Amino acid sequence: MIKKAVLLFFLSGVLLFTSACGGATDEPVATVTETPSASPVQTPITTPEPVPSEPPVFNPDFIIPDSSKRPVAVMIDNQGDKVLPQGGIGQAQLIYEILVEYNITRYMALFWETMPDMIGPVRSSRHYFLDYVLEHDAIYTHAGGSTYAYTDIPKLKIQNIDYQVHGSAFWDLTEDKYNWQDTYTSRERIEKFISDKKYRTESKRAFPFDYHDQFTVPENGTPAEDVSIKFHSSKGSSNCEFIYNPETNLYERFRMGKIQIDRNTNEQVKTANIIVLKMSSPVIEGDTYGRRNLKNIGSGDGFFITGGKAVPIKWSKTARDAQTEYTTQDGKPIVLNRGQTWIEIVSNLDYVTMK
Repeated sequence: MIKKAVLLFFLSGVLLFTSACGGATDEPVATVTETPSASPVQTPITTPEPVPSEPPVFNPDFIIPDSSKRPVAVMIDNQGDKVLPQGGIGQAQLIYEILVEYNITRYMALFWETMPDMIGPVRSSRHYFLDYVLEHDAIYTHAGGSTYAYTDIPKLKIQNIDYQVHGSAFWDLTEDKYNWQDTYTSRERIEKFISDKKYRTESKRAFPFDYHDQFTVPENGTPAEDVSIKFHSSKGSSNCEFIYNPETNLYERFRMGKIQIDRNTNEQVKTANIIVLKMSSPVIEGDTYGRRNLKNIGSGDGFFITGGKAVPIKWSKTARDAQTEYTTQDGKPIVLNRGQTWIEIVSNLDYVTMK
């Protein structure tokens, strides 16, 4: 009996153990499911709008006159062919061409820190050129002068450099004492003379023109790609011509039908702006040499020529030392393109042809 009880107890334990093990295999098995990561937010790629670039500055090598610096004005000969090639006319920022006696013209070239190694041939002064020296507060360089000019230079207190008095600032290309068309000066000699003489180097006058940075053609201009100028009704030795080059936007200068070359560069003279002014220049009554006056006090007509176009302008000047004002027909000051400027003074606008 005892053995049966033990056996039954044993069998019950085995069944209980087997039942417990079997139940474990039926338990649900936990599974790990990876949560998908969130997709990155796609930022739309936008192409930036192109920033419009500034057009390049026209003629960037041109040195704009600095109003704080005092310029040097030099009288340059233009009589006949013995003067050729003239030096410095390609480097000057501003050049006046005005009729003198014998129906020829003379140049006055102005330099604001652009004087080259050879400037000339240097010639004598005429009194009405002094008005434009005063306009720019320039140091005036010349070789002699008319009696009118010699009277006015000290009276107007113009600081000057005169070949007849200050010979060390000049030299002659030849040894011919009768050759008055071979006198030259240079940047080095002029600057030394100014320093030795202690001439003032700071300007008291502002430069009278503004410049466009980008090349600008006058609105409503008439064609002016070939500009011919004569200075007297008779045949003279000073007729000039400017031919426009659309590739450079500059005018190429001719003198008496021939290419005008600068001695320093051996290149043709090129300019960006031409200003033509109508002024009477009568012969002084009783003057032995037929010297002239210039009626430049008052107002008158003219042309501003640049970029192959010409527009009519008005000029006005109130006194010898007052700056000339140049305005378009609507009263606005003219604005230059960057580059050299020629101011051509004629007694009759009919002497100017443009096409």
